[in-house]
Amino acid sequence: MELRVVRGEEEFQQVKPQWDALVASLTPTPLPMTHAWLVAWWRAFADNMTMEFRCVFDNGCLVGIAPLVRSRESYRGIPVTLLKLAANGHSPFSSIVVDASLTPGQRDEVLALLTAVTPREIALFFKIGQDSDLKNFLLDSNKPGHQRVGEKPSLKTPVIDINQSWDEFYRARPRSLKKSLNNKLNRFRRDDGFTIEQEWITDPEQPIVDELVTISAKSWKTSIGNDLKSNRRSRSFLLNLIESFGRSGTLSAWIVRHRGKPVAFELHIVCDDVVYPIRADYDEAFKAFSPGSVLEYSALKSLFEQGQYRQYYTCADDYWYLSNWTHNYRNLCSIELFGDSLKLRLLYFAEYRLIPLIKRFIHVKRTSRRPA
Repeated sequence: MELRVVRGEEEFQQVKPQWDALVASLTPTPLPMTHAWLVAWWRAFADNMTMEFRCVFDNGCLVGIAPLVRSRESYRGIPVTLLKLAANGHSPFSSIVVDASLTPGQRDEVLALLTAVTPREIALFFKIGQDSDLKNFLLDSNKPGHQRVGEKPSLKTPVIDINQSWDEFYRARPRSLKKSLNNKLNRFRRDDGFTIEQEWITDPEQPIVDELVTISAKSWKTSIGNDLKSNRRSRSFLLNLIESFGRSGTLSAWIVRHRGKPVAFELHIVCDDVVYPIRADYDEAFKAFSPGSVLEYSALKSLFEQGQYRQYYTCADDYWYLSNWTHNYRNLCSIELFGDSLKLRLLYFAEYRLIPLIKRFIHVKRTSRRPA
C-alpha cells in the first residue's frame, strides 16, 4: 500500500476520475465526499488551513481516501495543531472511504495510513457515522496510537425514505402534524399574493441567486452572523456549489415569493437520487405565515409525486418538527485522536478523564440537594 498526500487544487484535479469512481462505489454516493463538493468546500473555507487529502494506492489503484485539512486552533484555550476531516456546519456528514473489496487486514492497513497522527497533533473525525467501520477502527484501543481516543455526540439527522406514494406517506403522519400544517396552509393560502416555485440554478449570475442572499439577510441568522450577505464564507460556498453542480442539473431552489418579493427558500442538491436540502432561510417579516414550514411541505410532496428520488436527507439535527415527519435517523458522532506529546497527553486526560469526573460529581451534588 502506498500513501500519497494531495496538497493543492491542481493536484486534486489530477486524481478526480479515480476519486469519484471510488466514492461512487458506495450506495448511495455520499455527496460530501465527492470531488465537486470538496472543491467548493475548500475554496470557501481554506483560510488558515493546509490541504492534506490522503490517498492510498494499491498497485496504482486508488483504494482509500481521507479529505483532511490541518490548522492551528485552540483546544480548551490551549493552541494545538488540528488534523481534521474537511467538514463543518455546512456539511451534512463526513467520512473516509475504503474500497469494500479489500480484505479485513488490508482495510485496517489502509485505515491506519489514512488516520495516522503525529505526536503533536489532535485528529478530529467530525460528523462520521455512529455505526461506521471508521468509528469502530478509531475506538479500537488495540490499534497502535489509539490509546488516547474519545467520542463526542454530533447530529441525529432525520432521514425520509421516498418509497411509497405521497398519500400513503402523509396519511401515516401524526395527527398533530397534519392539524398544524392544515392551519399553516390555510393561513398561507388566504393571502393570494404568495407563489411557490422550484427553479434550477445553473449559473451564479441568475437573478434567483441574489434573491437567496436577500432572503438570508432578513432571516434570524443575521443575529449570529451566518446569513449569506454578511458571512463571506457562506456566500462563497453557495457560489462555489453553483459552479460545481449547476451545469449537472442537480442544484435547485424552492422559493416562496409574495407579490414578486422573495420570502423563503430551500436549496437542494441531488446526488445519486438522494435530495439534500443544504440550506433554508426565510424573511422574519413573514414569520406569521410560516413560509419555511409551507415550503418544506410543498417541496417534500413534490419529491414524492415525481417518483424520481429515493431519500430526503434533512441535513439537520433532531428538531422536534422534523421528528413528526420520520422516525428514521442517521446518527453521527465525532472522534478525537490525541498524539503522544506530553501536552496532548495532559489535554486528553483533562478532556476525557478529569472533566467528566467533575461533571458527575456536580450532578450528584445537585441531585442530592433536591427534596424528596
